[in-house]
Amino acid sequence: MTVSDIVRQGFHYARTCKSLWLFGLFVAMTSGGSNGAGRDTGASDGGGLDIPGPAIAALVSFVLIAAVASIVMRLIAEGALIEGVARARQGSVMNTGEAFRAGWTHSGVIVRIALLYFAVTVGSLALLMAPCVIAARAFGLAGGILAGVPALVAGVPWLVTLYLVQAFALRIAVIENRQALDAIGKARLFLHGRLAHGLRLIVATFVGSLAFGVAIVVVIAAVVLLLMGLVPVLRMPPVILIGATVLVPAVLVLMAMAGTFRSSVWTIGYLSQVDA
Repeated sequence: MTVSDIVRQGFHYARTCKSLWLFGLFVAMTSGGSNGAGRDTGASDGGGLDIPGPAIAALVSFVLIAAVASIVMRLIAEGALIEGVARARQGSVMNTGEAFRAGWTHSGVIVRIALLYFAVTVGSLALLMAPCVIAARAFGLAGGILAGVPALVAGVPWLVTLYLVQAFALRIAVIENRQALDAIGKARLFLHGRLAHGLRLIVATFVGSLAFGVAIVVVIAAVVLLLMGLVPVLRMPPVILIGATVLVPAVLVLMAMAGTFRSSVWTIGYLSQVDA
C-alpha cells in the first residue's frame, strides 16, 4: 500500500465509523502534548487567598479522579478503535456500547504492552545516554557531544523499531486475542521485512494528523470571522453563544475523527499485510 492509499482508507473509516468518534476523541485529547499551564494566583497585597482545607482536598481528589478516569478511558478507547476498525473492514458495524465492551475486555493486555514498551524505552534511553554522560564528565562538553553522535545514529532506528513493535503488538493482542508477550513476539516477527511499511504508516499518520490540524485551524478562523461580522449588529452575549454553539461541536468532531484516523491507520496497515 502507498501512503496515499493508507491515508485515503484512514479518512474513510474516520468519516464513516461515527460510533467510534467518542473513543477517537479520547485518543486525540490524550495524545497531543500537555495543556496544563498552571497559573499562579498568589496574593499581591499581604492578605493571600484563604482556601479552606476541605476545599483543597476536594479539588485534589477531583483532579486525581479525572486523571485516573482519562487514563482508563484512553486504554478502553485504544482497544475499542482497533476492534471497531477491524470489524468495519469486514463489513460489520459496532455501536458505541459494543465498542466500549470490546475496549474494556482488551484494556488489561493494552496496559501490559504499554508498560513493557515504556520500561524498554526508558532502559534504552538510559543505555544510550550513559556513554554521553561518561564522556562529558571525562572530556567535557565536546566529548559528550562526540559520544552522542553514534548514540543518536544507533538510537533513532532502535526507538522507531520499538514504536512500530508496540503499535503492531496492540493490534495483534486485540484482533487475535493474544497475551502481551505473545503479541510482542509476533509483532517482532511481523516487522521483519516490513520496516519500510511501518515507516509509511508513520508518514501516513503524520500527513492525516496535519490535515485534521489544518481543518481545525480553518474552522476556527472561519467562525472568528463570522463572529467579527456579527459584533456590530448583535450584543456580545448572543455572539459568544453563537460562536460556542458552532465552534465547539465542529472542533470536537474534527478531533474525534483525527483520533479515529490515527488508530485506524495502524489497524489498516496491519490487516492489509495479514490479508495479502
